[in-house]
Amino acid sequence: MATRRARYKAAGRKAKSLTNKQLGTELATLGPISKDKLDALLPRKRDKEAFLELMQQVEKDENMDENLAFLGNNLKTAGTVVFKILKLFV
Repeated sequence: MATRRARYKAAGRKAKSLTNKQLGTELATLGPISKDKLDALLPRKRDKEAFLELMQQVEKDENMDENLAFLGNNLKTAGTVVFKILKLFV
């Protein structure tokens, strides 16, 4: 009989997989972001630098807790960029 922790862990993996598939499908419809579109979304140099720093963090092989800590520590700059980029989806 599986422990409660194992059941939660399995449910979390299943939810993560479903979310990744849904997000992947949505991203595939967008295609690559052109430089012009990125410039329109992030017109200030400070925004572009924050986006670059955020992308470097995303590319690091770190666990979610470390990524969330980065986001928490850089909420004002990275959070602003995240919201601007997410506008592509709505």
